Amino acid sequence: MAVRLRYLSHELEVPLGQFVIGRSADCQLALDDPLVSRRHALLTVRGDSVTIEDLGSRNGVSLNGTKIEGPQKLAHGDHITIGGQEMVLENIPEEGLSSVPESIAFGHPRSAARSARMPTVAGHEGFETREDFWSDYTTPGVASQQNTSPTPSVNSANIVAAANVQPDRHVNALSLIGSVADKALAMGRAEEAERILLRSLNDVLQKARDGKEPPLDLASTAAIYAAKLASATGRGLWIDYIFELYTRIDQLVPGTVVDELYSAVRKVKTLDMGKMRAYTESLRSRSSSFGPSERFVQQRIEGLERLGGLK
Repeated sequence: MAVRLRYLSHELEVPLGQFVIGRSADCQLALDDPLVSRRHALLTVRGDSVTIEDLGSRNGVSLNGTKIEGPQKLAHGDHITIGGQEMVLENIPEEGLSSVPESIAFGHPRSAARSARMPTVAGHEGFETREDFWSDYTTPGVASQQNTSPTPSVNSANIVAAANVQPDRHVNALSLIGSVADKALAMGRAEEAERILLRSLNDVLQKARDGKEPPLDLASTAAIYAAKLASATGRGLWIDYIFELYTRIDQLVPGTVVDELYSAVRKVKTLDMGKMRAYTESLRSRSSSFGPSERFVQQRIEGLERLGGLK
């Protein structure tokens, strides 16, 4: 049974071997947190135990609220605090893990765990510079796809890329890379933010298209980032993304997303109103069941439709 690290409401599988956590892009789990050192902590998963140790970090490592000194053995449910980030170790059986020879478990400690890495934005101040930024990042359980062009080709027909990747059941990378994309957007690097977010947003929509409704908080996060990308890039297809997503999951677009959409609709260059109109029609057909707050959101979405019609 694989050891799992629960972080940001998701689960990372931690394989046998060494698993470094820190701020550096060379870590198996890279955290965008100023309180985290470049190489902050080391998880070691052996055949009979799991341990954690501080790698000489500035702020230390806490285990169940107590700062550790030296390697500490971990048990199922232990809480680990690194910088401002809290994570929980799960699936650590009392009798230890299935035995694997150390020559296999530790021969290539990075290769099995690279899928948990959070990427950093290449060339930005305060980030690691990595020319192979996107090709080196994979969602756990999904094969790496080589991206040979600096900017992804995006259009309304291929918003879900033809890479044939399936949404991962343990971790959706959106929760790990969102803050990185936010910084790229703040720096005015819209195409880079789009490149960072594209694969994870694709995964969410593909899950909805496959009839596997994503969690509502994940759908909301995806929609927020799609609206931000629409504002930053001027591409109306990201607005189409939001209305297709919420049509497929048959939910009311959250008010926070509607706020972002008002800004986005004003900034997009061209807008295909088909998906938005189909969605507002579906709302009208069931508006009799809405409460006051839901009707207010519906009215704001209808206002968006009128605003978009002026394009």
